Amino acid sequence: MKKFFAALLAVIFVCSATNFSYGAAAEPIIGGASGILIDATTGEILYQKDADVQRYPASTTKMITALLALENLDLNKVVTVDTDTPFTEGSRMYLIEGEQLKVEQILYGMMTESANDAAVALAKEVSGSVEEFAKLMNQRAKELGAKNTNFVTPNGLHDDAHVTTAYDLAMIAKYAMTNEKFRDLVTTYRFVLPQTNKQETRYMYNTNRMLYDEKTKVVVNGVLRGCKYEGVTGIKTGYTSHAGGCLVASAKRGDTELIAVTLASTDKGRFADCITLLDYGFANYKTVHSMESGTELGEIKVSRGSVNRVKVTLAKDAATTLPVEASPSVLSTKLVLDKSLKAPVKKGEKAGVLQVYEGDTLLKEYEAVAAVNVKKGGPLSIFGITDKTAKLIGIVALIIVGFLILLMGAYIALKRRQVRLRKQRRLERQKRIQREELERRTAWEEEYERRYQRRS
Repeated sequence: MKKFFAALLAVIFVCSATNFSYGAAAEPIIGGASGILIDATTGEILYQKDADVQRYPASTTKMITALLALENLDLNKVVTVDTDTPFTEGSRMYLIEGEQLKVEQILYGMMTESANDAAVALAKEVSGSVEEFAKLMNQRAKELGAKNTNFVTPNGLHDDAHVTTAYDLAMIAKYAMTNEKFRDLVTTYRFVLPQTNKQETRYMYNTNRMLYDEKTKVVVNGVLRGCKYEGVTGIKTGYTSHAGGCLVASAKRGDTELIAVTLASTDKGRFADCITLLDYGFANYKTVHSMESGTELGEIKVSRGSVNRVKVTLAKDAATTLPVEASPSVLSTKLVLDKSLKAPVKKGEKAGVLQVYEGDTLLKEYEAVAAVNVKKGGPLSIFGITDKTAKLIGIVALIIVGFLILLMGAYIALKRRQVRLRKQRRLERQKRIQREELERRTAWEEEYERRYQRRS
């Protein structure tokens, strides 16, 4: 009985010492020197380990190479392989000088087989040279939120100056995964390259074991398990002797998609690291969607515009990362719009923010933007009169002026007619008077002549 009570007291002590508040779960342990876990939708950082320390990324570099190729090349464009590209070191799809392939085929070769020669071919096709492409890589990476990145090669082959961070790779991956073709590339397990003008049919297989490999075992939190991961959506492996094992992995369950990055791990350890991070994320966090991008939020005044109001929409999905225990009912939104916008207004121009609150705490702000372009208005826009109304006013004014002109014309014609009539009456009166005078004279002369004849 004493043992029973002792055990019961121990259980009570353990339970009372456990903290069930949000975010209380123990952080994961990974073997990689750097790592990060983010919510792919919100960008919220859920875990990080030396995430801003510069390290060699190896073939995870190919994420931005693929993205730039998708943004700058037609997938059906035919590329002719040059003299130097086939001599690229490391993993290859074994391109041959003069071989002709479509951009899409080279992309699949690069993202499944992790072909270094494919990356070089795409870089040259986009920018003309690897050096110029590297400039474009760094510019685009910075635009996507990278802060400590310097790319030198399109494939990640070792160069002392070719460095990035776990955080920067997560930001690049977050954006790249918004491109549907990119998603297709990074989830393709097997790609069949048909016969080309130089080679027979080739078969290429993805290096990301999380897509398919249940046989290769890794230790995750002390448990031996296969690499294949439920809901995996990509993304890219990397390995060199200098970089060690690198992996950017993503998975989606329900409305929640997470991105995990590990750098400077081992060949198998990179898979164990990302599985550990993703398990931790799904066990403790969820993505709650408050409002979809494009949702109409109302209207805002436009000064000096062709129209005096413009519709406002949400620029991107309003989503929040919450602990799994939290209810979405704790969230509320508040729309704060600017008083007005001055024309010309560009579609997508910021017009305010949608604020997301947890209780009284502001969690995040999302841009509210103009839904359409608004041109600068005409002279009457200074009074808030739209061009459409001004045009209508102009038409009405023309009608009124036309009517007044017609009325004036009719009035003038009437006056002229009256003048003519008066003249005519005056002439007729004068003629009548003259006629009467003549008649009187004639009568007098006749009378006089009669009298004169009588006297004679």
